Amino acid sequence: MRLGSHPIPPYRLYLLLECGMSFLLGITYATITVYWVTSGRLNPLQLLLLGTSLELSYFVLQLPTGVLADLVSRRLCTLTGLFIVGLALIMEGLSPSFGNLLAAQAVLGLGSALNNGAQEAWVADELTAEDQVGDHRMTGVYLRATQLGLIATVVGSLLSGVIALAGLNAPLLVGGSLICVLAIAAAPLMPETSFRPAARLAGAAGRQVICQAAGLLAGQLRSTRRVIVAVPGLVLLFGMTLFVGLWSEGFDRLWGAFLLRDIRFPHIGGLAPAMWFSLFACAAAVLGVGSTELAKRRTERLGPDSAAGALLGATLAIGGAVLAMATTHAFAVVVTAYLAVWVLRPVLHPLVSGWMVGRIDPSVRATALSAQDMFDSAGQIAGGPVIGIIGTLVSVRIALLTGAAALAPAAACVAAANRRIRPRATEGAAGLPLRNPGLPS
Repeated sequence: MRLGSHPIPPYRLYLLLECGMSFLLGITYATITVYWVTSGRLNPLQLLLLGTSLELSYFVLQLPTGVLADLVSRRLCTLTGLFIVGLALIMEGLSPSFGNLLAAQAVLGLGSALNNGAQEAWVADELTAEDQVGDHRMTGVYLRATQLGLIATVVGSLLSGVIALAGLNAPLLVGGSLICVLAIAAAPLMPETSFRPAARLAGAAGRQVICQAAGLLAGQLRSTRRVIVAVPGLVLLFGMTLFVGLWSEGFDRLWGAFLLRDIRFPHIGGLAPAMWFSLFACAAAVLGVGSTELAKRRTERLGPDSAAGALLGATLAIGGAVLAMATTHAFAVVVTAYLAVWVLRPVLHPLVSGWMVGRIDPSVRATALSAQDMFDSAGQIAGGPVIGIIGTLVSVRIALLTGAAALAPAAACVAAANRRIRPRATEGAAGLPLRNPGLPS
């Protein structure tokens, strides 16, 4: 279906959505830790329980929403997910009470589950069906979107510190409201010309739809399981995702509390903590643009089968940076280590997603991408409460070190996957299809 008289090309619309969401999430997330710690007065365990609420909701709903995207509409799941994310952020900004924040995080998990996987599968369908780009070129598309999103995050993060001067909850209210507007504005512009819903659902109603959908769900899960087992190295990459999730939950929730409570901020220009966090987010985004560009060029030169080697190097480097961050008392060293993590971290997801897309049948693509995210959520759910208890009863430093230990088995999984991945037949001298001059790089 082509909506509107002059629909935006899918590639450009995908980049606009990524940039728009990155800009608005930059507004909301750059100073959210200050809101949690200062206004909500949350301890380390409560901070981790917020993450557990988010990830548990995401984990439970991710596979069903991925199947929904494969069977009904990837466009519908993407837009609905964006709108629910906006509502969750508004809800979070209305009250800093722990109960409200916990509930808002669960709603945020629903919105994220609907959107994640569906949006990547949607753009892959639209581009590959029109022969604008081959399946094995999707890694470059995802990395380009990540780069532009990081640039947009810089602007949003700068605005976050300014908006927070009106109140620490103001960035959440502003960002959440604009995300809802973005979802509504994108609805008439977003095409879905290449997706074909399951024929067995056509013409059904009531209980029949539910029964048929349940049967299709079971079949879809069996197909996805066969694909996952059949693709060499995929299970090991899922294992890597599990352990990275275990580490990331503790790091994401505690690094801000570590800075606010364990490290003294220098008195430079009278900057408030919210402005410091805004500047950190901007610096991380700028540096992330460079790292994703290097990853993109490396993939274009060596092909998508080089992803495992890049993942191994990034995982080991992140572990070293977290170790340095948790064992020092110097503000400059902590900030440098934090920025090092965020230079490397943005390349992980697009590398894994691009590697998977080129090897998975389109009919189960969104489901398999959702399964990848489920492993990440499972790691965060398992690690969050444990890391939070350690941070509350012992110290935040020990909690950060404990989480970083999970990166060792993550690196081992990537190393094992690297030995099992085999190149597939590709076009062009570098293992990639010849560049389409009509598609921006």
